[in-house]
Amino acid sequence: MKKIIEVIKASRNKLLSLVAELTTEELNYIPTGFSNNLAWQIGHLVVSQQILCYRLSGNPFIIEEGLIDLYKNGSKPERAFTEAEIDQMKGYLLSTIDQLEIDLSKGIFDNYTPYTISTYPGLKLENVQDAITFIVSHDGLHYGCSLGLKKLVKLNA
Repeated sequence: MKKIIEVIKASRNKLLSLVAELTTEELNYIPTGFSNNLAWQIGHLVVSQQILCYRLSGNPFIIEEGLIDLYKNGSKPERAFTEAEIDQMKGYLLSTIDQLEIDLSKGIFDNYTPYTISTYPGLKLENVQDAITFIVSHDGLHYGCSLGLKKLVKLNA
């Protein structure tokens, strides 16, 4: 599990590097034909991890509950995110994984409710280890989306 956590952190650091020089306006830009933006992509990774690890094991979220609906699966930005909101989610990208590591060592995820993933129909997560393994793929998927979104942001600039 230690290597998987390391991969998640590396991927999230790469995403932070990808968006580091972008303005708040650029992070909020939604290209024609798309339903979200780079700011949403960042928040979605944070919220997905919280749902898959904490909610499904009956634990409270590390982040504010009000953030869940803004970034959960199937949501889309209803307004522009502020610089402060984006910075908060950028911070959560890594701090929530640091806390996950601590919580794993405490064994707080034993009461896990199995969950079938909509991203890959038929794939069922049976425990938090399955969820963390899935997060690697999910983060990679959204990093790829973010690469494409950034190119479109720069074309629009």
